[in-house]
Amino acid sequence: MVDVINFVFTWLQEWSEVVAGLGSIVLTAGLVYLYSRQTSIQEEQQDLLRRDLNREVRMGHTETLRKRIRAWHGDMDEIGVKEGGAWFTDETNLPKVTGVDVESAPPLVEVVGQEVKFRVVPEALEDDRYLQDLLENHADDLRELKEEIEQQYEEFDGAREAFYEEYPGGPTVETVDYTLQPRQAFTEWVFERAVLLNRKQRDREKQKMKNIVEDRLKGTNSADPGSGEKYYSASGIEDRGPATYEASAVSGDYDDIEENEEEIDSRLIDIHWDAIDEIGEDELYEYAVEAAAILDEMAETVEELKAKLVEHEGNPVYQEDCEYVEEVTL
Repeated sequence: MVDVINFVFTWLQEWSEVVAGLGSIVLTAGLVYLYSRQTSIQEEQQDLLRRDLNREVRMGHTETLRKRIRAWHGDMDEIGVKEGGAWFTDETNLPKVTGVDVESAPPLVEVVGQEVKFRVVPEALEDDRYLQDLLENHADDLRELKEEIEQQYEEFDGAREAFYEEYPGGPTVETVDYTLQPRQAFTEWVFERAVLLNRKQRDREKQKMKNIVEDRLKGTNSADPGSGEKYYSASGIEDRGPATYEASAVSGDYDDIEENEEEIDSRLIDIHWDAIDEIGEDELYEYAVEAAAILDEMAETVEELKAKLVEHEGNPVYQEDCEYVEEVTL
């Protein structure tokens, strides 16, 4: 028994340093593991915090973009499209395709008589940096639709101007008592009639147009008795426009206009009817056919843009990177 105890004692003396070293190694390894684990937990927590902060940044930027979308659309409330509207009304800030033309997105100030530059985006938003960010970095489809509508309008306006340049205008009638002269609006009126006749899903016939002419020309027209002139408009309710013809008394006495009013009405009705009958009988009217087709296409593109704006407004978060997100993300 004494021998065993001596052996153990001797062994411990010989291997004590080794045992101590192994203990130190185990302790060090344990400390390293605990430190590594703690560091990993801290990194995970920091990563979660960073992701939360970055998500908040994106959510904030998304709401900023949503506000621009609502302002562009013009017919949304806080939860999206207004009840009963948007899809079936024209109370938006988008371009509006009418029967014969297309109205621009709203300008900042509309001055009567001043030509309004065509815009797809309201002028108040046109140079907004966040809207530009939306189009350039987050919504390629909106940018493409905007550019498509701009191109369509350019083509429509080109066809219209080509018609204006080539149309010879209405006839001038000279009598002993009065003179009838076409105004620039007569050419515009003929173009609009030609466009209406070629629009899709438009219940338009030449005879109906003639009936409108007769009703309008026999209605109230503006007069300037002091200058011996009277102005006549043949536009319908949908596209009421400026005077297409003017009658001026040779003597300068407005009474001569009133005395010949029935004859003047009859002559002007015939002139406008003849213009309607001539629609489609010359290559010149191909410009109107082209313009009508463009308006039909543009109406569809505007509706698509309207739907896409609603879709993007409902986007929970924009994941695409941009300078505004990169500046504040961690």
